[in-house]
Amino acid sequence: MRFLFSHKKGFTLIELIVTVSVFVMLSLSVLGNYRSTTKSLSLNSLANLISSDIRRAQTYGISSLSTEDNNAYGVSFNMTYPNAYMLFSDNNGNFRNNDNDRATCSGDCVERMTIKSGSIISKLCVDMKKDHLTSTTCTGVANLHIAFQRPDPEPKKITVFGETVIPSDAEIVVTSSDGLLTKTIVVWSTGLITVE
Repeated sequence: MRFLFSHKKGFTLIELIVTVSVFVMLSLSVLGNYRSTTKSLSLNSLANLISSDIRRAQTYGISSLSTEDNNAYGVSFNMTYPNAYMLFSDNNGNFRNNDNDRATCSGDCVERMTIKSGSIISKLCVDMKKDHLTSTTCTGVANLHIAFQRPDPEPKKITVFGETVIPSDAEIVVTSSDGLLTKTIVVWSTGLITVE
């Protein structure tokens, strides 16, 4: 009767292999999701930062930091520098950043923001319609200047190709470092700024 009740303690080799392989598969799954989640959060953070900086320019423009002037404030983008954009003060009344083609902040530039996450600004787009009755077509551009001036919260001017386009909606598309994820910041002609 003694051989019927013999109990061995511990794991068999098969049980150990199955346990370790399940642990490895779960770890790989969590690690893969962690990386994609981190990229998504980083991109969302960048899109919200850009929209916040556009809102800051809007606030500066409609409140006019100085009581002596009525300068427009805005944000300018240049596809030559896809990892940077500038907050500017329009000192000469042309509603654009005259220093947008520089890698440093000077002249009209109030602050130059550099994107450090590896994500980039991949596309600038403006709705070139002249009225709200035509179909919406968004045209890709190399430079984009969005300026705000008191008393209105709407963009005073959206300037592309050296031409001012009003009314107009502008889009700034940001892309993750691997190019798989995108977010779009839309500046509506009504002054609303959204992240899509």
